[in-house]
Amino acid sequence: MARSYPPTRHILRHLRLCHQVDDEGNISATMPILPDLLDQGGWLRLGAIATLVDSVAGHHGVMQVAPDWVATLQLGTVLARKAEGTEVIAECRPLRIGRNNVVTETAIRDLSGEIARATCTYARLPARTDNPSVGTGKGQVVDYAEDDEEHPRPMLDDYLRIDTNPDEPVIQLPHHSRIHNSFGSIQGGAVAVLVDAMAAHLCRLTHKAPARCTSADVHYLAQAKAGPFRVEGEPLRIDQDTVTSRIRIVDVGNDNRLLDVATATAARIE
Repeated sequence: MARSYPPTRHILRHLRLCHQVDDEGNISATMPILPDLLDQGGWLRLGAIATLVDSVAGHHGVMQVAPDWVATLQLGTVLARKAEGTEVIAECRPLRIGRNNVVTETAIRDLSGEIARATCTYARLPARTDNPSVGTGKGQVVDYAEDDEEHPRPMLDDYLRIDTNPDEPVIQLPHHSRIHNSFGSIQGGAVAVLVDAMAAHLCRLTHKAPARCTSADVHYLAQAKAGPFRVEGEPLRIDQDTVTSRIRIVDVGNDNRLLDVATATAARIE
């Protein structure tokens, strides 16, 4: 029997994502620009945008391979500018639909034009009877918004229970349902939020100033099993206003198994 996904109190619901499938089968999704999703300079965080992308591109992938399923292998996101207005829209298009993988490109726009661009690669997995149900019909709208969300809304890192060491490039995170993907591991967008948080944190430690993550390329290597999780960052390049870092996420409760690696760049916020 198909499972219900996402559960209540989940990152996709917290972001109030809404997917639309048009009559030709094209898919897009919207996300409101909420104060708790912004960085200290008022930009929509890359991690929130990447979660929107992973959600809509994953939905697109499932539509293309149904009744098979998909799992995120790679997610690369570049943030170009501040989002203006009340919401952003992500429009996904296929680059490749293969026997083993699905590759997509997603443009994220506000009313004035493009603010970010992302590419995703998904592994194609054989159909299972317990795969979650996903709206695959043309003309459908899938609204993930929480019926009874928390008030006041917590900041995104607090909602995900991210614990950042103020003095070291280390983040800790428990395993909980707010970050689960359809396999009970860590949802691809939630991984991107961790990468975003670490990139900005490492830049902050280096330059002693607030920072934002402007690009991230995440590779998903293994499914999480136990938790808690540890995010580790190290600088690869330090410039006057930016830091490019290598980021690792490990499953502490499963012999520090390496789950994800990423390269990300963060810039000092003036």
